[in-house]
Amino acid sequence: MERSIRPTAGSLNSLLVLEVAVRHASLSRAAAELGLSQPAVSRHISTLEGRLRQPLFERNNNRITPTANAARLADAVALGLGHVDQAWSEVLAAPETDEVTLACTFGFADQWLMPRYSDLRASLSGTRVRVVTTDQLGDIDLSRLDAAVVWDPSRMPDRPYFPLIPAETFPICSPGFLADHPEAAENLSALAPELFLHFDTGSSGFLTWQGWFEQAGLPLPNFGKAPEFDAYPFLLQSVRRGEGVGLGWAGIADNALACGEVLRLGPAVSDRPYSYFVQHRAPAASNSALEQLLDWFRGQLPPAHRQP
Repeated sequence: MERSIRPTAGSLNSLLVLEVAVRHASLSRAAAELGLSQPAVSRHISTLEGRLRQPLFERNNNRITPTANAARLADAVALGLGHVDQAWSEVLAAPETDEVTLACTFGFADQWLMPRYSDLRASLSGTRVRVVTTDQLGDIDLSRLDAAVVWDPSRMPDRPYFPLIPAETFPICSPGFLADHPEAAENLSALAPELFLHFDTGSSGFLTWQGWFEQAGLPLPNFGKAPEFDAYPFLLQSVRRGEGVGLGWAGIADNALACGEVLRLGPAVSDRPYSYFVQHRAPAASNSALEQLLDWFRGQLPPAHRQP
């Protein structure tokens, strides 16, 4: 049977742009949602208007109003995308295998997961765990993974999640640093600005030094434009060497504290109940490899925070 050519062939991208532009009644807001420039959005709309031989928006200075036909097309696109999204989710729910894929940050893998990895493997009875590490979780497609340790589960609202690590932030230093700077134990604000080590928290929302001082109610030193570490293991190594004071997080600094490599140097503060969550796709069976992985993670939450 010969396949007929759809009248929309060559216009699908422009139709997607139209749906967003109609929904916002704004080319600039459509450009922001789609990650395009406003001229690119305008070109897509002009392409459709040329093919349909009619205007799709009434223009009044900087304001646009969709025509009835534009709204009709946009509704059809939205309906079609809904069907595609549903089919995509169903196809994506692949059958369970004897492998699970977990995404997390470098710092989490190095300081939290690594000391527990042998226990995790033993609990999974031979199931392989493939760990994807990146400090730019926003740059990878988490929907293709079985589970991820995230700080913001709202990015994928359709996926279930549960808390893993309560949020606590506190200053840490090496024993040698404290011996050389005993005044730090009495008045952390009096330390020279260059002795504070800074970490680029990115989009995590974790407390910086400014946030910690504000939460602790202490005078804020004048840091100026201090350089930042872009990976937490590097900052922690600098703290171990006595090069300055850094911020530690519950769960992430626990191993270094337990080994005596670093010491707490001030009070722990919290600006949220939890700092990390485990977010995952729905397991296909209660005894699946993914469900075993999730059960193990649930068991790592401190007893006082576990759900009955």
